[in-house]
Amino acid sequence: MIKKDYGEQVLKRLDSIIALMLEPQTKDMSVKNKVEILYNLGLKYTQIATILNKTPGNIAVIINSLKKKNGKRTD
Repeated sequence: MIKKDYGEQVLKRLDSIIALMLEPQTKDMSVKNKVEILYNLGLKYTQIATILNKTPGNIAVIINSLKKKNGKRTD
């Protein structure tokens, strides 16, 4: 159990670091654009939600709208 707790702590810290690094460069950027960048970098819905302090459901809606806009099927 110690390894799992340690892993969770590391992930939490990395999420915090990413959020702090992202903030100055994306201060005037919309949430939709931030989500698109993080999703294109390969992050999962839950990771993006944690970094941007949003719900995973909110992120899913944004990503689905981006996929539709780009002509990609979501099924």
